[in-house]
Amino acid sequence: MIKSILTILALLMPLTALTSMAQSSDIKSWSDGKISWSDFQGIPTSDSIASYFECTLDIKSVDTKSGNGKINIARAYMNRDMSYVADSSLLNNDRLRYHQLQFDLLEVARRKLQAEINTGIGDEEQKLLYFRNSYIEQLKDIDNETDYGRNMTKLAEWEYFTQKNLEEMSIPYVPQQKPDDFSYGAYLGLGGIFPTGNIKDAFDGCFTFSAGLTGGYKRIKLSAGVSYGQPSFNNRNIYGITDNEGRDLQGALNDEASFLDFSLSLGYSVVDTRKVAITPYFGMFLGRYSWNAANYEWSIDEEGNDIRTTTSTEDKKIKDVNWTAGINFDFKLHTYTTDKPFWAGKREQLVSSLRITPYVAHAVYSEENPAIKGYYVGVTVAYSGIIQALAFK
Repeated sequence: MIKSILTILALLMPLTALTSMAQSSDIKSWSDGKISWSDFQGIPTSDSIASYFECTLDIKSVDTKSGNGKINIARAYMNRDMSYVADSSLLNNDRLRYHQLQFDLLEVARRKLQAEINTGIGDEEQKLLYFRNSYIEQLKDIDNETDYGRNMTKLAEWEYFTQKNLEEMSIPYVPQQKPDDFSYGAYLGLGGIFPTGNIKDAFDGCFTFSAGLTGGYKRIKLSAGVSYGQPSFNNRNIYGITDNEGRDLQGALNDEASFLDFSLSLGYSVVDTRKVAITPYFGMFLGRYSWNAANYEWSIDEEGNDIRTTTSTEDKKIKDVNWTAGINFDFKLHTYTTDKPFWAGKREQLVSSLRITPYVAHAVYSEENPAIKGYYVGVTVAYSGIIQALAFK
């Protein structure tokens, strides 16, 4: 009866220990040396067990000093304050050998787990669960075969088997997880664009809504974006169509036009730290205005006053492809690392930033005579999210 109770308790208690993090800093790692009876500092919870060894197997994710990656470490340690001796009269070197064997097997499990983590493939929580369960099964085997350390022949066989595993399996290198060279992301924001030159004579500046996609390799960044705004007219007769008396024969129907621009740019991050990135860029800029226009004809009423009549309406637009240049100032707000693998079986890192972008663009709308040309000075304030797969380096 007593042996049955011992068997049940000895199997259940290590399982409980392995499925939770140690709550005390009073721990001992395998690298700290062999265990001794002085390491058993806990208060006994059962008088039926002469001595009890409690341990933890887990994974800890640690930020690097640079903040640009993480180190995932498989940990295995003895919980001194939860390991205890209930009957000191039964303590001997053979019993201590039995607990050391438990500790050595735990170190074998830790090394195997670290080697699996180092592959960077698969779900680390599933790996941890697998090696915890494997360790529990080994505890059952040594308890049954060694009769809880009392069968010296079997105990010696298990010691030989475990030591051989430790010798053949070197301590795995703990690689640093760093963001991969490739990145991708998006941004969304608000801004303003203000024209100069002949463009200013025709259209006023306006607020804009902006969105875009970005990709990169190391410090090289490629972005594609679009902005939309509704500027008011400074000249409602954009084409300058008048009659012989200088009266407008055409004019905008509404108070505002639609402005749409597309950009494709290539940049290089001259600064890229944990807190900020500065990326000058140069690229292509396509600007397009569109509006509804009315065609007029004039007549004179009985009192000699000019009467304007709308004869028809039509859609108008002007567009040009030219160049743009600017600087992205990214102020990094938060870094989040996914718990589960996503892209190509790897975990990913998301860096969110406040992006402030002053820029300038050139445009020559040559459909008109004379051409409407000038520069745009703009600024965008956006929320940016950049994602990179985490790779071992």
